[in-house]
Amino acid sequence: MSNSNFLWEIILRELKSTVDPHVFDTWFSGASIDNVDFMKKSIVITSKEALISQFIQGAYDQKLKEILKKNTGFDFNIDYTSLDTDIPLITPHVVDEKPAAENLIRQNFLQGDKPSGAQHFYQKQTFPLEDYKHPVPNKNITASKKNPTLNKNYTFENFVVGEGNAFTHNIAWNVAVSPGGIYNPLFIYGGVGLGKTHLLHAIGNEMEANFPDFKIECISSEKFLNEFLASIKPMKDKNNYTNADEDFRRKYRDVDALLIDDIQFLSGKTETQNAFFHTFNELQMNQKQIVLISDRSPSQLNDLEDRLVTRFSQGITADITPPDFETRMAIIKFKCEQFDIKLDEETLTYISSNVSSNIRELEGVLKRIKFTATSKHEQPSLSIAEEILKSAKTSPRKNISPDNIINVCADFYKIKVDDILSSSRKKEVVQVRNIAIYLCRELTTLSFPSIGDCFNKDHTSILYSFNKIAKLSKDENPEIFEDIEVIKERLGKI
Repeated sequence: MSNSNFLWEIILRELKSTVDPHVFDTWFSGASIDNVDFMKKSIVITSKEALISQFIQGAYDQKLKEILKKNTGFDFNIDYTSLDTDIPLITPHVVDEKPAAENLIRQNFLQGDKPSGAQHFYQKQTFPLEDYKHPVPNKNITASKKNPTLNKNYTFENFVVGEGNAFTHNIAWNVAVSPGGIYNPLFIYGGVGLGKTHLLHAIGNEMEANFPDFKIECISSEKFLNEFLASIKPMKDKNNYTNADEDFRRKYRDVDALLIDDIQFLSGKTETQNAFFHTFNELQMNQKQIVLISDRSPSQLNDLEDRLVTRFSQGITADITPPDFETRMAIIKFKCEQFDIKLDEETLTYISSNVSSNIRELEGVLKRIKFTATSKHEQPSLSIAEEILKSAKTSPRKNISPDNIINVCADFYKIKVDDILSSSRKKEVVQVRNIAIYLCRELTTLSFPSIGDCFNKDHTSILYSFNKIAKLSKDENPEIFEDIEVIKERLGKI
């Protein structure tokens, strides 16, 4: 085996373990390495088509260089070519980003030394696609007011970038400034509380700023489902029925960008999947940008039609992983400024070392520190942080069962356990059931299907209930989250 083939086999082996299978098969299966020059530290990667080379260069250049460095010890320069010589390859270049965004990221990432490999996080790279006809803004749309489907609090400027999200952040930025190119669709996936929804709305907000006349729809898959069901609901007046169906189709097909959260919720919904399939096809055919958010990769979406899974993987799939120590420190500093909490470096380090799961948990700890300090008429301190985190650790997840959670919720809200486990749609019962399901997911290691077994419901219903609580604003619904904190404390005493 030649050096080129041997090196390519090593690269492919590492890529296959980290890249979604559909993405790997689509973009890397037909590529190869040519002209390895260890003296000049350069290699050439050749693909069958220029489109494939452009995609690999734009999305995976840094990753490939990291793999080469890891396995050879050298910093290689990579050139990209294709067997299709009709379309010239385009070299990516760094463009100036908004000063406010750069300053905020620099300020909130790390005070002091930057972690290894983090330097490139401070610049956003765009990859111009001169061979693509970018979508023309819909001039029939009058931007009389800001898009109500976008959360203006979620922007690129206040998204803290770290090792676990830098690649996805960079791709998201490219989509926002150059929609409808090779990063279409963009499929972002990752665990709860890692910033997926933040990026989704940041894309929409940035796109709206760059293309004021664009029509952008940013919705949950639940809303898409509900509107689809309403559009096909039988009506006595046939004309009204037809209009409702047509209105639904036009609403989602006459957009410049469609951003959908929790796309996994379409699992098992055959008719809705069919409607989304045709919507997806029309948008992609017209080079309209599609961004999808999920809690798992396309290949892990059960009960979803293969044709949808395939299309979800045609553009680029990017994941977000839990933040490392340095990123948690940056997030904590940013949140302290946002929540007006003053903590010394020792306390910041202690929190970052002891809270490692997700951003929401970090936010929860900081809010509890502020609440406790205010209640005691003290300044936030290391001792208060230790008290709160020690209390949280007195009830490790493995010792809390769904039965414990259901019983404590029933006792706290003074309703029967049987009511929680029933199919009752009474508002007060549904609310407690949703909280119990949310806590089962947050405080145990059980999957959504396993939690469903405890409540005699399918995993999509469980996911729906979980999101009903997880997506609430803590600032707008303080009573609910205060209840949840009390329930957690009671569970810690079991």
